[in-house]
Amino acid sequence: MHKNPSSKMNVAVVGGSGYSGLELQRLLNKHPHVASVTAFNSQTTANMKVSDYQVVFLATPAEVSMELVPAILKEGSKVIDLSGAFRLSQGDVLENYKTWYAMDHKAQNFLLEAHYGLVPWNNAKKEVSLIANPGCYATAVLMGLLPLLSLGLIDEKSIVIDAKSGATGAGKKASESMLFCEVEGECLPYKIGEHQHLPEIQQYAQSLGGQEIDPFFATSLLNTRRGIIAGIYANLNPQKNAQDVANAFKEFYAHYPLVEVAEEITREMVSLKAVVGTAKTRIAYKIVGTKIYLYSSIDNLLKGAASQAVENFNLMNQFPITTVLDHLETMV
Repeated sequence: MHKNPSSKMNVAVVGGSGYSGLELQRLLNKHPHVASVTAFNSQTTANMKVSDYQVVFLATPAEVSMELVPAILKEGSKVIDLSGAFRLSQGDVLENYKTWYAMDHKAQNFLLEAHYGLVPWNNAKKEVSLIANPGCYATAVLMGLLPLLSLGLIDEKSIVIDAKSGATGAGKKASESMLFCEVEGECLPYKIGEHQHLPEIQQYAQSLGGQEIDPFFATSLLNTRRGIIAGIYANLNPQKNAQDVANAFKEFYAHYPLVEVAEEITREMVSLKAVVGTAKTRIAYKIVGTKIYLYSSIDNLLKGAASQAVENFNLMNQFPITTVLDHLETMV
């Protein structure tokens, strides 16, 4: 039988040896409302007694999460899934998962049950039992894009997104293309227009921002361990100006402490070193004539994965949003 949610909770992390899983354990082990954190890998989940845990975090590949979620929910535990297995809930989901994740989705009944956990845009309520933690690129892009779309400030047909990530975004799985000698000194484009976070960005630009978009979306691998910087470029709509943009970010993020917005693009605001190691999103933009140039930066392993999962855990259990996250420091 599960403990009262107001007492300290036992949680499990499946996929605890990956980059995101390790960060997740580090945060949860310091969480004042967590009694114990038990880590499993996908091969040892058969030994996991699900009923021992109020919340199970899945830092697993999408196909593994797809298999585990139905059984975990059946046992009465809640799930925060860091994979993409339950993010795409609109349109032809079977075809979408074949196209973007190269898998046959066998748990599609749970897609509509999943709550997309982009904080603060879609707050997880206490009664939510399955949270689909957003992808790292999608998080960086949507945090910068949604205020503009929601108030109709930009021409949705003009959007160009140029996003770059550190090497940890590819996970720990051994790959020749990720060897030091292959990436050192490079900035390598990959999955141009074909990245699995593109349909995620499109789905939630529409459901959260009210706009249907079909942007240029380029992704590149940086010669660094961590961090994402997403450049977002678009035309302002007629009669929209810099004050409208400033007001939009103030309106949507006034009560969210884990974001910083600047109305100018400075080296400090766009430096990955200034955001890596923290749970924050940094947004800097510049308006030139009718064009907006915007940069949104996050730590791909934290706001792009582990710390956003903790934000969702906090919201799910009605803890302050910054619990265990406000002490995090940059790696400068």
